[in-house]
Amino acid sequence: MSSKTVVIISFLVDFLDIVLSLAAAILSGSIIMVSQVLEGISDLISSGLLLVGVERSGQKEDRNHPFGYGREIYFWSLLAGIVMFTVTATLSIFFGWQRFIHPEEVHNIKLAFIVLAITAGTNGYAFYLSLKRLLRNRSIMGVARIFISSSLIETKTTFILDLMGMSASILGIFALGFYQITGDFRFDGLGAILIGATLAVLAFILLIGVVDLIVGRSASLETEAKIKAVALSTPQVNKVLGLKTLHIGSGRLLVNLDVHLNHNLTTRQIEGLIQKIKNDIKNQIPEVKHIQVELET
Repeated sequence: MSSKTVVIISFLVDFLDIVLSLAAAILSGSIIMVSQVLEGISDLISSGLLLVGVERSGQKEDRNHPFGYGREIYFWSLLAGIVMFTVTATLSIFFGWQRFIHPEEVHNIKLAFIVLAITAGTNGYAFYLSLKRLLRNRSIMGVARIFISSSLIETKTTFILDLMGMSASILGIFALGFYQITGDFRFDGLGAILIGATLAVLAFILLIGVVDLIVGRSASLETEAKIKAVALSTPQVNKVLGLKTLHIGSGRLLVNLDVHLNHNLTTRQIEGLIQKIKNDIKNQIPEVKHIQVELET
């Protein structure tokens, strides 16, 4: 499944969540459901920004952008993260605090539970798709390490968006559950505060990763080790003397490789070896889109 498909599914899920949560918020008067509406609007805006970024980053390279427009997705992902952090989280905490200090009864609480269960399920499905694309057949045990090292920023963003939506729904269910068990109206406001705090933490994690990519992050140690191994698999390569990598878009790497070749090679043989090294690396590591191989002594 492509990254664009994952973003589109997340967008549709967010739209459905807004409609259901808004109806439940009006009929129940629960501030938790208001937080759900805010979270859904934020996710919808963020998903829309990501769709713009995915489209624009796919433009072909030109004279002014010789390595393409891949890095533009970082800008749109940054905007999405800012929306999550500054708008949704802040408003959820604010409205939650107001309801906590001025508690009110929640009406039609069963409807609120039903909607929260539905949104937890829809966001859970979208989260599963984002997780599946992020892992790409690797073990779920290393999901934290994979998330940190991955350059699939649009997938990472939808992963966070869907995790936020699912977490918000689950927190809302627990908060309203305590409200119903204890009869304490303040749990409605407390649930909204917890949802806002959770959104802020997850959005902050996303922003840190996006800023790192904008600054210019290298490939993971695992990927760089694989690049060196592929280069050394050519018998005429004695040693890899230097390797520099740079993420230039989602799943796109720029590689600069310094190698030491055997002596007594003709110019034509050297040219053929350099082309072979480039082809081997691109074939075995598809995310390498641009590679420069230089000879060093």
